[in-house]
Amino acid sequence: MNVNTEFFNIIRNRSLTAMSCFWLNADYVKCVHASGEHFSGYNAVIQSWQLAFNWEQGVDFQVRDVRARVLTDMAWVTMKTFVDMDSGPFNMTNIFEFHHGRWYLVHHHSSVMLLADADMEHQIVHG
Repeated sequence: MNVNTEFFNIIRNRSLTAMSCFWLNADYVKCVHASGEHFSGYNAVIQSWQLAFNWEQGVDFQVRDVRARVLTDMAWVTMKTFVDMDSGPFNMTNIFEFHHGRWYLVHHHSSVMLLADADMEHQIVHG
């Protein structure tokens, strides 16, 4: 699904303007980042991406095992995202709605990725 590829290109380019246009401007949109933080409503979701783009360094990741289901006005995509092939994937789900001739993201959910360290576990925050 090309719209899902566009989502990852926006993240790679760290474009808040593009991300703002990509999400449906609605109170019911939701975003769960890999940090485990949950954001509801358009303004909160976009602010979360602003923080992510400002805080995170550029991320080189690979998306694999992409599965899409498309209905008339709704679609969902599941995938595995690898930041480091040795640490394994974290899972993502994106849900889109079709409005006014185009697809908009309405829900993004990323699993929390934990890496074991000799002393403690560290969370990696992406997406």
